[in-house]
Amino acid sequence: NGFLVILCTTQRTMVGHCTRDTKNYQKSICMEQTKNARIQLGYRNPKTVQKTCVSMKNKISVVIPIYNAAKYLSSTLQCILNQTYKNLEIICVLDAPTDNSEEIVRGFKDSRIKIIKNKQNMDLPTARNIGAAKAEGDWIHFMDSDDLLSPDFYEELIAVNSDCAQNNQQSIDVLACSVFYEKKPKSSIWFKDEIITGKAKIKKSQVLIHGWAWRWIIRRDFWDAHKFSFPNLRPMEDTPVTLQMVYYADAIALCSHAIYFYKNRPGSILNARNPQREKKNHENRHKARKIIHDFIRVHHIKKPSRLWHLITRK
Repeated sequence: NGFLVILCTTQRTMVGHCTRDTKNYQKSICMEQTKNARIQLGYRNPKTVQKTCVSMKNKISVVIPIYNAAKYLSSTLQCILNQTYKNLEIICVLDAPTDNSEEIVRGFKDSRIKIIKNKQNMDLPTARNIGAAKAEGDWIHFMDSDDLLSPDFYEELIAVNSDCAQNNQQSIDVLACSVFYEKKPKSSIWFKDEIITGKAKIKKSQVLIHGWAWRWIIRRDFWDAHKFSFPNLRPMEDTPVTLQMVYYADAIALCSHAIYFYKNRPGSILNARNPQREKKNHENRHKARKIIHDFIRVHHIKKPSRLWHLITRK
């Protein structure tokens, strides 16, 4: 990946000059990573079932808040542009970065990329909310600016929804992917393909253990109808929203072969050591846990244990 970043971030003029080579290089790297991840996650044999022919009629809005992500941003954007599912709207929310992130985004000449520029840094939760408010797609996916996707990530997820529609099954509001945690592969998340409804949604989706926003793609009319928004409670802004989202969904689909590559990069906000920030993070975690616990209590949700998640892993 280092070679890719050097080619595409050193100068703005280089981005357009090496687009074709970059696309092919990034595509081969992403395919190799996906192959290795599927082996480690237990998918040692290719799928024997023929993949459903997926219609591209449903647009997916990919919301990416961007703040000082220049080192990884080219790889992330190219990975999205290389997706086998082409009907995408890529909303880049430039959250007042101080590096050359904006230059990198503008170097990609693709009509699917839309840029929103904040005059001042609003932080990740607010940047996500701003991007979601501008989304025009049928589905929304929140993605971090330093992560990657398997090449057929969106195609795999949309195929599950298409199969349900063809079989007159219950409408899917939320689709969940597998997660390959590059820093700790043994902590990766995977499960059997399944449609879940009712009380089982909380337990089987693992939302209380792994509530990250980027694990899901959400039907936009469902998101808008419930007026979901992320609270400004970094680093625990995700679960207060995703818990409600999973609870109110009519049905959730778990899709094992769509893999999200979570980087957890050195120097990120979550990993940076700053006493003042750590104090604020502690306060925010306390507030977020209170929101989660209050919701669980009001709705009489039985919280699954971590032991259950370990025992039932695929």
